[in-house]
Amino acid sequence: MVLVAVPGQGAPDEVATRAELGDGQSAVLTAEHHLYLETLPLPGEGLLALCRRVAGTDSAADAVRAANDDAGQLVAGRSYRIPIELLIPELRRRVLGALFPHDRARADAWEHRVGRFPDLPSETLWRVAERFTGAGANYRQLRELNRLPDNDVDVGQTIRIPATLLLPAFRAEVEAAAASGAPAVLPAVLAQTVTAVGPTVVPSLTAPTPVAAAASEARASVPEPLVGNAVQDTGSDFRLQYGRDAQGEYAVYRLKPGEALYSSVVVRFTGRIYATDVNALAAEIARRNGVEDVTDMPIGFPVKIPYDLLQPEFLPPGHPRRVEYEAAQRASAKFSNPVRSTDLAGITVILDAGHGGRDIGTSKLGVWESTYVYDIMVRLKEHLETYTSARVYTTTRDGDTLRIVDRDVLPYTREHQVLTTPPYSLMEDSRVGVHLRWYLANSLYRDALKRGSKPEDVVFISLHADSLHPSLRGAMAYIPDAELRRGTFGKQGYVYTSRREVREKPRVSYSWRERTQSEGLSRQLAEAVIGSLRQRQLAVHKEQPVRQKIYRGRNPWVPAVLRFNAVPAEILLEVCNLSNDEDRRLLQSRAFRQSTALAIADGLRSYYSTGSGPAPVATAAR
Repeated sequence: MVLVAVPGQGAPDEVATRAELGDGQSAVLTAEHHLYLETLPLPGEGLLALCRRVAGTDSAADAVRAANDDAGQLVAGRSYRIPIELLIPELRRRVLGALFPHDRARADAWEHRVGRFPDLPSETLWRVAERFTGAGANYRQLRELNRLPDNDVDVGQTIRIPATLLLPAFRAEVEAAAASGAPAVLPAVLAQTVTAVGPTVVPSLTAPTPVAAAASEARASVPEPLVGNAVQDTGSDFRLQYGRDAQGEYAVYRLKPGEALYSSVVVRFTGRIYATDVNALAAEIARRNGVEDVTDMPIGFPVKIPYDLLQPEFLPPGHPRRVEYEAAQRASAKFSNPVRSTDLAGITVILDAGHGGRDIGTSKLGVWESTYVYDIMVRLKEHLETYTSARVYTTTRDGDTLRIVDRDVLPYTREHQVLTTPPYSLMEDSRVGVHLRWYLANSLYRDALKRGSKPEDVVFISLHADSLHPSLRGAMAYIPDAELRRGTFGKQGYVYTSRREVREKPRVSYSWRERTQSEGLSRQLAEAVIGSLRQRQLAVHKEQPVRQKIYRGRNPWVPAVLRFNAVPAEILLEVCNLSNDEDRRLLQSRAFRQSTALAIADGLRSYYSTGSGPAPVATAAR
């Protein structure tokens, strides 16, 4: 029996299956369903050189060292484990090809044959998605595509994986099969001798290990896309049950392998995403369940979630809050954008970069939100004006001109001003600056209508970078909740009335129809943008990338720049989470910022297209 160390644990992890690849390499599947490449170092090869050869970057060294008992110096003749998440596409492909030799590329999808190994339980749909798409959460889409009644799969069963979800190495083979006009059997793998070397246990989707975390950090490229937040029937999708005890009504969610209380319960079911709120609610729910150590909750633990913490879509059918929520969703869904424009001709785009001046927004390890989202705004404006016929305005400007700074790490600046008449320096009161932005946007909207534009010809996009729980990654779009925009609002005082845009219409209020239409159109725009981000391989929030409320503490709210904005289609786009190390690193890359700008432009084209372009992301708005 061959033993290897489980990442992050002292006890060894039994090797369930080994497939020899030749050249001193083998593919290993452990009893805990971890996948590795085991490889011998070449003569004279050190750790960094080994990482460059098999992972494509020496930044994987820490993860490889952790997976091999903190080995610093390599020993000739000893094999070293490389987690599959770190491998270059060619080697990842060889490892999976050796262990699953019956898989094949078809012209429209990858066909995976569920592994058949002596005494090894069947794979799970999560593992299939994780191995071939890079994100286990894609299991929902695989389940729907394959019309499976649940998440169980049987040995020998064929699972079809669409090309749009596949990792690049597998997607390339599907595209090659499509080009040839015939199915393509997998390329031969050296010495495909698969040997069972010991018993195993039921597949365990353990919590993220230090190796997995380090592997994520070691990725040098833009990350694989994450799935959207398709929420179908709440009861069946997440298997919630409902009950009542002396403390009140509650829903029950049973933890699945690899899930944690804060991410799989608080973030998913309560809508809280800010670190303080997530941690506070996790502690509250733990107390409600008599749990002292949230890191020691077993698989299948029935977590009770009080009704007052649940988002309405997770309440039982017929509950008044859920009925009200579903009625609002149906009402806003009746509105869709009727305008079509192949190159955004006749379209007015109003761009806003959050914060600026005295208010730098989120700041993590010296990275200012205001500096980097402003750069994305300028890049987006330049692209739209160069490659489309859109009329583009910005609400702010840094200094005297709008210009792209061609650097990865940007210099600090506080020269932003709101472009009202006269302009307002953001070195003054940032709260005034927030309100002047929507006053300016409303004035630009009225000007567009005077030029003959229809209301649907105008869109508003405000760019930000979030500060959430550090476990969360990717972009997220906020849209205006119709119910939270009731009433009349306006500002007084010379700082406001001295601006022409405020004097034009000092107070605003919107009818039920206007608010509901705006929610529907804004959701459609947000879904188009999120879909385009995913198509460009940019990460999006895995649970709920389109939301219509922000929760901080107990009360939901809509940002002022959306709440009082007259533009029907309006979104606030958080391009990444600055509290997440990988997101913060990417934001400091001009390539990432340019890709983000291009993805937003793609989203605008899709929103105004006749049907081509990225498919909308299925969402359950919040």
